[in-house]
Amino acid sequence: MQDYRIGICDSDTGYVVSFMEYINMNDEIPFKVSAFSGVEAITEYLEGNNLDLLLLEKKIKDYEFKVKVVGLSEFKSDYDSEDLIYKYQSIYKIVEIISRILNEGNQTIKSASYVYGIYSPLGRSGKTELAKGICNYYRESFYIGLEEYSGCFNKTYESIRYREIYERFMYYLLSENILIADTIEELYEETGLKSFIALNYTDLKEISHKHVAWLIKLLRDIGDYRRIVFDIGIGAMSDINILSEMDKVFITVLKDKNSVNKLEMFKQIIADKKYTLLESKINFVEVPKTEYDSKLMGEFIIRSGM
Repeated sequence: MQDYRIGICDSDTGYVVSFMEYINMNDEIPFKVSAFSGVEAITEYLEGNNLDLLLLEKKIKDYEFKVKVVGLSEFKSDYDSEDLIYKYQSIYKIVEIISRILNEGNQTIKSASYVYGIYSPLGRSGKTELAKGICNYYRESFYIGLEEYSGCFNKTYESIRYREIYERFMYYLLSENILIADTIEELYEETGLKSFIALNYTDLKEISHKHVAWLIKLLRDIGDYRRIVFDIGIGAMSDINILSEMDKVFITVLKDKNSVNKLEMFKQIIADKKYTLLESKINFVEVPKTEYDSKLMGEFIIRSGM
């Protein structure tokens, strides 16, 4: 993936340094940041180098440079747009805005899709809250529920229209038909979410490793999703190697004695040589007891490298 070069200049040097360090240490973000002490430093740099975007403190935003400029405002009331960003909001929200600006400047650029499997051999460990939280935080995401009994449904998902779309989704998935992409668009129109599908208990029995692998490849090719998140229940895990199709696997944990014992048994299973690839992708996480759309969940997602 190509890295784009972003410049930043602001009188709040602590903010600038923190912003630059966070971006440059995160390999999943498709751009790197250079910090500048003032307008002269920017001008000198641009004499022999290029920037794809320049973030400037609002009061110096109107200087003319041969690069697209976006202002940084300390006022929350300022609207986030191509011209002005509120700088003290979540850093990932700022990353989203920057990515959108870069994408609009070059329609051939697409944000990378990262596929996550959220799984746990334990119950009540925050697995579904985490899966939903990731999709909520990364707005352009696709939630796929592979749970025996999904707790994510509301009245929208009980509608006749949704059921019709769901049945076609399942048919196209099992037959590996690319027309499934059309049903995904219909899901968005029906639910108002970027994409959301939760399979029922009966259909889960028909889903194999190869179906999951095919769906992941298709969704990557579509390229519209920042995160593709599989919320996987214990009863849906007919083949543990399904997890190896994910870029990362987050195993939600608890610290009571019984839970620790179950996790130890799980670790013994994946320590087998045939699961070497899977073991390298697994991250054990203790999910905070909070709602999926809370600030605390968002902070946890960023802190955990999701």
